[in-house]
Amino acid sequence: MGMSGAGPSYDRLTQIAYAGGVAITVAELVAVPFVKMRFHAGRAGGDRLVSWAHASDLPNATDWLAPRDLLMSNGLNVPSDGDGQVGFLMELASAGLSGLAIGDDMHAPPLTAAFLSRADELAFPVLAIPHEVPFVAVSRAVANANADEEHEQLVRTVRLYDSLRGGVSTVRLGASLLSELGRQLECRLLLLDTATGLPVLATDEMVPAPLRGRVVDELRARDGSFPGVLRVKHDGGVALAIHVPSARPTALIALHDEEQRADLTLLQHAANIAALEVARVNAEREQGRRLGHELLAQLLERRLEPTSALRQLGEHGIAPEKVVLVAFRPQAGLNDGDLHHELSQRQLPHLVLWNPMRGVVVVPDGEASLVALRSALGADIPLGLSDPLGRPDRVPDAAREAHWAHSAARNLGRPLVRYGEGPPLFLPRTLGEAEMAADRVLGPVIAYDEEHATDLVHSLAVFLEHNRSWQRSAELLHVHKQTLVYRMHRIEELTGRDLRDTADVVEFWLALRALEFARGDLTASRPQLG
Repeated sequence: MGMSGAGPSYDRLTQIAYAGGVAITVAELVAVPFVKMRFHAGRAGGDRLVSWAHASDLPNATDWLAPRDLLMSNGLNVPSDGDGQVGFLMELASAGLSGLAIGDDMHAPPLTAAFLSRADELAFPVLAIPHEVPFVAVSRAVANANADEEHEQLVRTVRLYDSLRGGVSTVRLGASLLSELGRQLECRLLLLDTATGLPVLATDEMVPAPLRGRVVDELRARDGSFPGVLRVKHDGGVALAIHVPSARPTALIALHDEEQRADLTLLQHAANIAALEVARVNAEREQGRRLGHELLAQLLERRLEPTSALRQLGEHGIAPEKVVLVAFRPQAGLNDGDLHHELSQRQLPHLVLWNPMRGVVVVPDGEASLVALRSALGADIPLGLSDPLGRPDRVPDAAREAHWAHSAARNLGRPLVRYGEGPPLFLPRTLGEAEMAADRVLGPVIAYDEEHATDLVHSLAVFLEHNRSWQRSAELLHVHKQTLVYRMHRIEELTGRDLRDTADVVEFWLALRALEFARGDLTASRPQLG
């Protein structure tokens, strides 16, 4: 028995609704007898294919839907005014959805003439679902009709995971694996660190700057929360950004000539596969950070033979004659892992060692290094640069030079000072003068520490650094408050000075700064930073 008009035959509709195996269009879905849907507008788009029918009343439903999905709604997300309805329609159409189906007698406001007219212009189907038809009946009809397509998608999914297995077996990882996934999905795939805006893989091509900025800005506006899919306009089309499960905020960017051809489900699988590669890269970088930390600590303490030091520096890509040491004070919220990660993304050889009060990094001497440091540390943080290192055994001296220059940058209000460009205010001009100035005030305390293996100088530095706060200083020193009080009294006895006297406090402070320039950071835990 056939049907009147030019619509689908009854036999085909029965096959679609019950047997499965044939992809369904909007017009065919409307014609399924038990679905009972009808067109409000956009009948000319009846040939649009429907991959899935999903119910949602979220205002941002497109964040969770893929091209060729049919959105079913009770109308709660449909704006009441004409302009709002047209804007809502344009958002659905630009996301590549196959149509909008609204439940009768539910919560939808009256559909405006402007909305219906625009739907007809776009050939975007707007359907009505009778009150007595459950949304799940529509979903089942679509699922049955698309059984073969679902099978094809399963096969493609298996192929994606086979790419990972093949990559592991042939050590074909990194950008090569990403390229293979993109080949199978017929699009370009890129991995983006959304915190830095840099490529995650060292050999990965850079995401175009305008697109990179839009993705980062959009996620910041969402407080870093990823939707199911983030659609970003790019180069006349739309790029898709998919969240990649990772310790760092990472997105898989899919660039395609036609967004409608991008399969969101397969992209989610590709993101999961990419997550394994991202985890491998991050683990390697963390291992490199730890090894670099240990190497720099050993160099600062002169615990390496020159031959071994040169070999290990070479393993980190560092040539002593081409690098400098840079001293800085870390800003709150930043850590050495973040700095190491960003410098690694920029493929910049480096070593990092720091504590919450003071940091030092070994980098090549040049503008690229300073740009990278500025990006990672912040534009306003003062930097102090040593003279070129030259030899591994000069690391302790270079660290002191960098700290000296950093103090000068802070005191002079300059973003960067190289060693020798300008001495810090009120302090000695050379390391020799610094030793003499420190010894004049702190000599007895230094001698007492050396003789009794105590830590009075370090305790005084922490105490003054934290504005003579007994409680905070004791916490940082991991001692009882009364222990700290005893130590400060002992320092007063040894030096003949009073920590309640402003003039004496100033002398202590300047002496500590001079000793720091001569010997290194006095507030840090071991190993010291030079």
